[in-house]
Amino acid sequence: MTNFVLKPLTQLELREIFDDTAVETIEFYLKRSFFAQPELVPGQNPLPIHVPKEHIEQWVVQAIGASPVGAGSYPVDVIKPGDFGADVKMLSCKVSPLGQLTNGDSGETSLAQKFQEAGNELDQLFASQDYETIVHGWTSILKSKLERVLENDSVSNIYYLFILRAHTKFYLCGLKVDVANLDNICVLRGTNSSVFIDRFIDSRYGNTKIYKAKKRLELRLKPKYWVENNLVIPFEFDRPTTPVSIRQLISEGRLEEYQDQIIREIF
Repeated sequence: MTNFVLKPLTQLELREIFDDTAVETIEFYLKRSFFAQPELVPGQNPLPIHVPKEHIEQWVVQAIGASPVGAGSYPVDVIKPGDFGADVKMLSCKVSPLGQLTNGDSGETSLAQKFQEAGNELDQLFASQDYETIVHGWTSILKSKLERVLENDSVSNIYYLFILRAHTKFYLCGLKVDVANLDNICVLRGTNSSVFIDRFIDSRYGNTKIYKAKKRLELRLKPKYWVENNLVIPFEFDRPTTPVSIRQLISEGRLEEYQDQIIREIF
């Protein structure tokens, strides 16, 4: 069996991190984020729900009783003292016109950047098709980052925790990082602009790719497979979608009435 760097957390493992209280906390903040989204005007197409990454990190801090450490360029966002460190991310998912998950990849998230730390020029390596050196360089960067967390924070595990956003449906999931297996990854295939990596993550769950232009290592997940295999904690809401003119409500003195209505609908 292939030893992957990233391994999906099972439902049981996920619930060991996010107990019922933690799940309720995440649900509370998701509802709060709905309240903060701007209203549509009549005739306008729906807008995606946006939440700043710093806020999502704080949701997890509140939910699991962790300590925030994500300021600056530290490899993780939160630390559960004596237990684990975690990088927290929200990824967008592709959905059908009916709001159902498609087979497409999620949006991307960066796992490592600043290739110059590896001591080589990325453009030159792509020009010479030296894909193995490119992958080794990124491996060194990521391994150094993650080992720093294990050593400095005295934790035994590192996780990537995700909130997957699929229109008004959200899914909480996670990956455990096996730092030792970074030594086993290799080139899957390369082009003049990117390199796909093998043995980083099972292709059923996602893929990793090094971009020449962006100069970073990125991860994408396959949300539909995660959901179909019960590797997520789902959240679904009926977001108020009736178009409204806030300017008109203010002019008519009905803004407070509208606010009360929205709070009742969401909470």
